[in-house]
Amino acid sequence: MRRDQISYFIYPCAYFIVRTINQWRKQESITWGENVMTMIGLMFFIYLLILMWNWSNKPYQWGKKDKET
Repeated sequence: MRRDQISYFIYPCAYFIVRTINQWRKQESITWGENVMTMIGLMFFIYLLILMWNWSNKPYQWGKKDKET
């Protein structure tokens, strides 16, 4: 993972904070478990997207590799 891609993980944290503040502002019960699991799920999804993006940018060697037997 490249250094500039780490900043993508700020968005789930910001979503968690905004969602929690919005629940508090509306004087609803704050669903900590749901908010945290949503943040973790989004981080995992973003991690997989970044992993697949970096993997797709790596060129594949189509030639046969030297096999020593």
